[in-house]
Amino acid sequence: MGSGTRSMDHGIEALCSPAGTPLADEVVLAGIRILREAMLRTLDHPDELEARRLAQYGSWLASFGLQARVPMGASHGIGHVLGGSFDVPHYYCTPVMMPSLLRYNKPFTEEAQKHLAAALGAPGGEAADAFSEFTRRLGLPGRLADVGIGEDKFDQISKIAINHRFVKANPRPFKDEADIVDLLRMAA
Repeated sequence: MGSGTRSMDHGIEALCSPAGTPLADEVVLAGIRILREAMLRTLDHPDELEARRLAQYGSWLASFGLQARVPMGASHGIGHVLGGSFDVPHYYCTPVMMPSLLRYNKPFTEEAQKHLAAALGAPGGEAADAFSEFTRRLGLPGRLADVGIGEDKFDQISKIAINHRFVKANPRPFKDEADIVDLLRMAA
């Protein structure tokens, strides 16, 4: 389930990217929608082959932004730091970071987030809340503390992340390391 949310992450970051395209937006939204439905079916019926096939199909569509060379954002950049420097499994980075990142980015990605909330089964709701509820339902960790990352590591994470190319491509720019620490506190 964690790997499925990481696939969704590719689609979410492409959808919210200022360098996205209308084609990429439509394809990744379809992928997110299909992946969500397929993952919930797989959760309820782990042996259902069709649900797993749909999850793979949704994952493929959600990753279209990568194929279209839409730059990823801070979820990927910070995720690389969490995994590479702090041993957090890559598939846990999305459920612990994405809800806070959506809240942080909302002033810059409000229209995209409306479409995302609908794709996550919460039309008219907040994308961050819909994603958080989805990952909670899957039984995944939801906070940095759940994966062993405490505030004592935030300064070091921010010092590494501020120079990551995906962090620099985030829709809402980070002015300095303190902005990243603030985001990490939101996800604590």
